[in-house]
Amino acid sequence: MAISIDWATKVITVPKADTTLVSAGPPEIRSLDTNQFRKDLNALQASEVGMPFDTTHVHTAPVTLGGVDFARQIEIVNGYTVTFEAGAYAVNLPGSNNNISDVTNLNSVSIRSSNSAGLASPAELTELWQLQGLDANNPMTVTPTTRDAGTALHQDITGNGSTNTTVTRTT
Repeated sequence: MAISIDWATKVITVPKADTTLVSAGPPEIRSLDTNQFRKDLNALQASEVGMPFDTTHVHTAPVTLGGVDFARQIEIVNGYTVTFEAGAYAVNLPGSNNNISDVTNLNSVSIRSSNSAGLASPAELTELWQLQGLDANNPMTVTPTTRDAGTALHQDITGNGSTNTTVTRTT
């Protein structure tokens, strides 16, 4: 079963299978990719059945303001609500600032929003993670002249190594 919309009642249903297991628990913790969620809603709205109905959400893509990257925003609008398949589990909502927890129909599922005024974009967080050498799949390599963290980051190291060192990003 996939995400569905009851157009008459304006209820968006999210099956447990459309979330990703984070921890088997207890408690069981799952995650909903909010960007994929909005893409699924777009597809349902673009279908022949969905076209005549009100828009389910408003989306603002990630944006840089004053040199600060802000995450995408997803707002469920026009009276739509969200129901997660009943069960004893929690759902994290990473990757966007959103109002999903505000419009969720209450049942036994716990919703965990990750909204933040300065929520960084996932790409930026991945790069920072790699910069610190914390990505086991892309270890950082440091030589006397370079610092390389895969495709996301390469830095040249110059100076005499004892009184001054300069690290310059090249990618």
